Amino acid sequence: MRTHQPLLRFLLAMAIVPVVAPGCGPKAPADPRPEPVKPKMALFTQEEQARQADAVPEQDYLIQLTIYNITLPVGGVSRSDEFWRHINENAVDVGTHDLLWKNGVRVGIAAASEWDYLRGTLESNPARTQPSNFTGRESNIELEMKLKVPYQDLFYYDGAGDLTGRTFDRCDNLLRVSFQPAPRKPGTVRLSVCPVVRSLRERLVPTGEASFNPTPYQWIHPEQFFALNLTADIPRDGFLVLAPSPDGKWPSSLGNTFLIKDGATEQTETLLIFRPITFRTKAEVKSVATTRP
Repeated sequence: MRTHQPLLRFLLAMAIVPVVAPGCGPKAPADPRPEPVKPKMALFTQEEQARQADAVPEQDYLIQLTIYNITLPVGGVSRSDEFWRHINENAVDVGTHDLLWKNGVRVGIAAASEWDYLRGTLESNPARTQPSNFTGRESNIELEMKLKVPYQDLFYYDGAGDLTGRTFDRCDNLLRVSFQPAPRKPGTVRLSVCPVVRSLRERLVPTGEASFNPTPYQWIHPEQFFALNLTADIPRDGFLVLAPSPDGKWPSSLGNTFLIKDGATEQTETLLIFRPITFRTKAEVKSVATTRP
């Protein structure tokens, strides 16, 4: 019987092919290309990261606020166009400025370079000045404008333009003032002023068994007019000026009831100047010195 030699050699070669277990064969050459790096998920958006990079660190300042309470003849400042040319009334929020103007109060911020001129102008008038100093990182102050007012009517415009009227008996008119460092503005002081009417009333409280001898009890009720408050940022080289506006001639306006007084022979008006000065504390000066290259 004739065998086919090529077929026999093929079958023998297939029989001796080694069986290789999985994973035991020769390894494939490593891929020379590096694996792509997966981007990490950002915790903040690009806008937030930019805001954090531009953020100004909070600085610890000590504030010394000097308030000048100046009394002069009515119209000495409120009707002086020359005086207000040296005051920047646009430095105060426009809506607040217009609202206070309608209620008889005029405000603005002046640069420190105008201090000598304003002082000379006031010295040329028969004015009385009472300065007061307050020091701290932040503080709340009450300025007594009129005390023991037997009776007064107060009409004022609110932010919506509505006119509201109130009547007070036996009251005190105060200005509540607060100051603190302005956020993100190194050396700038944020000053807030809010008018307050503190009514003083007495109630008769019966005492004793028969209640024939009632005892007077004084009831004090302060009322803040938040709709007429003022908040302004005063720069390092500036001061705030507050005085009656021409609309303060109306007796029941806010400017008249708080800033204009009836004297024995004439009326007087009150000019308030708020002049803050900021000082760095020792801890902050030390931290700044250690961070310098």
